[in-house]
Amino acid sequence: MSADATTAALAAVLDALTLVQGQLDTVARSNARIEDTQKDILARLDTIDAGQAAVTDLVPVLETILGRSIEDRDLTRAQFATVAEIAAFAHAAASGHVAPLPVEVADDSQLERFALTQPADRTSQARALVDWRKAAEAASAAELLALLGKQYQPSPTDTPETRVLRYKLAAITREELQGRGVIPPAPPASTIAEHRSVSAKDTRSDDLARLWRAGESAALFAEAELAGALDLFADAERSGGGDEDRLSIDLANLHRELGDRLAAGERPSLGDARARASAQPTAEVVPDRRR
Repeated sequence: MSADATTAALAAVLDALTLVQGQLDTVARSNARIEDTQKDILARLDTIDAGQAAVTDLVPVLETILGRSIEDRDLTRAQFATVAEIAAFAHAAASGHVAPLPVEVADDSQLERFALTQPADRTSQARALVDWRKAAEAASAAELLALLGKQYQPSPTDTPETRVLRYKLAAITREELQGRGVIPPAPPASTIAEHRSVSAKDTRSDDLARLWRAGESAALFAEAELAGALDLFADAERSGGGDEDRLSIDLANLHRELGDRLAAGERPSLGDARARASAQPTAEVVPDRRR
């Protein structure tokens, strides 16, 4: 990342950090007031005489409210921990030690404004980003505009990992358009799906499977939820043996299998495949007792 890009990214992170800090301060003050009020009410109820005993039926309700406020306090503490982690990464970036935020931090809803406007990553060697940079350069402006609209569209089957990647892919799309003198549409307020019904997930899985089965295209590389399947396919191509006919058959079978898994709602990835392989029991070595 260039010095200008780093500066812009750092400024955006610090801007988001200021926003999050302000919101957390507000939540913390609100929680403190709620706790103080509930404790005061509970203390007063303890002094009610027997003739007013029926009023004490309020106690369970107030205890529930107090419990919820304590839960909110714990959430606030977790949010402060996130802020501290962001600050640490921002400080490291300012010192020249640039590193991507952990997924659980980068996907925080409070940072979505930054994620949606981040500069394009032109240096990462991650397969998904490299392939999309190449595909975006070859695509027409009209195609890129359509694909950016899809990258901005909420998905009912996405995950924190695919959302973080989708924002990075969209940043490349946006910058490619700007480099051609095309003004991209303003990003939405959020691309996190609110409704994740079974029917919505099934429809989305069918669309992804259809896109996968259609073969190589710009749309294929622009889709973050297909990145794991593409990683698996690329790894199979690299690790194939010298028999080209055998490799071609194996890749065709893999392609078909991945399409079926996508349609079934799975999101296969190279990491999951390696985890399953490592979890397989190894064959026991039986000593040769014939001698």
